[in-house]
Amino acid sequence: MKVTGVMIQYYVACKRELWFFANQINMNYDNEDINIGRHIHEKSFSREKKNINLGNIAFDFIKTGNHNTIFEIKKSSKLEEPVRYQLYYYLWNAKKMGKEMDGVLVYPKEKKREKITLTPEKAEEIENMIHDIKRIVSEPHPPPVVRKPYCKGCTYYELCMV
Repeated sequence: MKVTGVMIQYYVACKRELWFFANQINMNYDNEDINIGRHIHEKSFSREKKNINLGNIAFDFIKTGNHNTIFEIKKSSKLEEPVRYQLYYYLWNAKKMGKEMDGVLVYPKEKKREKITLTPEKAEEIENMIHDIKRIVSEPHPPPVVRKPYCKGCTYYELCMV
């Protein structure tokens, strides 16, 4: 099974959401938050070539030069920790391919940026997450519901909470 950056993000945010996603229980793609996020992604950094694939990872865009930097554009910093780990995962993958890179999380609506650097400790955390993700998604049932402040905005809300 191939672990993706989105799976890492869901692992940190909600293991139940991870299980639904990985087991192809489709989310509501007409969700207003998803549509707003797509719009921000399309309009921000319009001069950059977006949706870059590097091996088995896909990220928003990259700047090359003396040092290569992976950029991830996000709608808001509400899920800051999960998206940090998504970017750590991209940096970990790049490092495995022999490419040392930094990362930048960009929140255009908030006019906020955060530089991300992969440390040996974060790399080890990512490796542990990958093993745990594989275990979780292979379970026959989703993990139990854990209520979080952002549950109401989740596309799986009705499936979990109703």
